[in-house]
Amino acid sequence: MLKSKYELLTELKAALTNRQYSPVAIRNYCAYAQEFLDYLVHRGIPVADVTEDLVERYLQHATALFRKRRGRRPSKRWHEVPQSGIHALLRLGQGQWPPARKVACAADALRFTICKEYETWLREERGLAQASIDAFLWEARYFLAWQLDRSGVEGLNGVAVGDIDSYMDLRGSKLRRSSLKSTAERLRSVLRYLHRTARVAADLSPHCWFPRRTEPVRRIISIEN
Repeated sequence: MLKSKYELLTELKAALTNRQYSPVAIRNYCAYAQEFLDYLVHRGIPVADVTEDLVERYLQHATALFRKRRGRRPSKRWHEVPQSGIHALLRLGQGQWPPARKVACAADALRFTICKEYETWLREERGLAQASIDAFLWEARYFLAWQLDRSGVEGLNGVAVGDIDSYMDLRGSKLRRSSLKSTAERLRSVLRYLHRTARVAADLSPHCWFPRRTEPVRRIISIEN
């Protein structure tokens, strides 16, 4: 039986409260989740039929609505709060979010397995809130997809400092310095986990760095002599 809008929002508030989210975060998450549900109802789309592409289209719609209401663009990271609230809602409405992806090759299978285990580790070992877990998982998926596409399944164990340098050059070309700092922190966590689970031979996390004000943006790896 499909849950009503009221039931989903009530469950969302209870779930966030049980996870000890702050009252402000709970209020914001529920408000954005309610706006998303209104968007679905208006278009006759059941929560069970929501896809990742639909969420992305909605966030673009919400960004345009923000500009219309306030006469300015939202900050670059504004979408993270409504996105996290919507993801939390969809985990309740669908039982799993993001939805399970079809495995097309060995690289996909490895990436999905690592990310599933990494998510459990972030939640149970590090005790992170779901919004933080979502951000760490996004970086893990992006990095693993990039690396496995370049080296294949067999090449993951041999990731080296040069690979990290190339990845951060790629990320740095699209990010501000402050965002690059957060990216480096998330990547360090991924690299520590990959080494801890023996999927990468060396612990490369100490070599992943973010630029200081006096350093060029492209130079984000500290290489020890």
